[in-house]
Amino acid sequence: MISRPRTRSLAVLALLGTAMATLVVTLQPADAALQAGRTFARNVLVGADNDNAANTFIQPANVTAKQHLDNTDVLVGGVRGDLLIGMKGSDVIEGGLSSDILVGGVEKGVAPNSDVLSSGHGNDVNIWAPGDGSDFYLGGSGYDTHISAPLVLDGEQVALFRAYGRDVPHVSIDSKPQFTCTVERVPRELGLGFGYITRFFAGGNLAVTIRLQDVEQVLCPSPNAGKVQVARLVGGNPAFVERSLSDFSGSLLGAILQAPAR
Repeated sequence: MISRPRTRSLAVLALLGTAMATLVVTLQPADAALQAGRTFARNVLVGADNDNAANTFIQPANVTAKQHLDNTDVLVGGVRGDLLIGMKGSDVIEGGLSSDILVGGVEKGVAPNSDVLSSGHGNDVNIWAPGDGSDFYLGGSGYDTHISAPLVLDGEQVALFRAYGRDVPHVSIDSKPQFTCTVERVPRELGLGFGYITRFFAGGNLAVTIRLQDVEQVLCPSPNAGKVQVARLVGGNPAFVERSLSDFSGSLLGAILQAPAR
């Protein structure tokens, strides 16, 4: 185990990724509020969380008006499968042209903590963990999955594991009777611009609402060992069905879910 750090509405992020493709980025969480991954690398980008009140370059000591971004980070991936982790703040995260893993943050309930994430092309995975705020996830093309479940941590950082030649996080999604989810289609007449929402409940209380567009399935905790709740976002009345974690073995999604080998 190691710890390291399709729509026009987000077209500006795609342009930003192209413009910043030559930016040299390390994998330490101390670079900048803006990080653009190397174009052809398997990037692991972690939010720097350094655009805040403590940064005296951004927020001069003699200025009371807010100049900082409350730890907001902008992370832009490349053309291979990237791992992008926002950490604190309301982050903007843009994947790339392959199968990306996007994590809004590890805020532990500290606001602001509502992220906007777009994964672009590929079969992507977005992970929301308890303590993060209400997010918006735009999946884009491909078969995209949203997961609402606790992340496995190493201290304050997301714990990463090697699978399929890349670093991946794990979630703990089974044996969680304290967590439940619902999913519903958004009425078009509301004009909100996204197709579905999933709501996450902790101890029976509504915690957050995740907005979803161009996302094909949602995974949520199951009260039972070795199980996961899965909803396919098709039609007007999607519903969660319990499946075995082993159904996902042999895939990148299965590695994230810690699915046991058959």
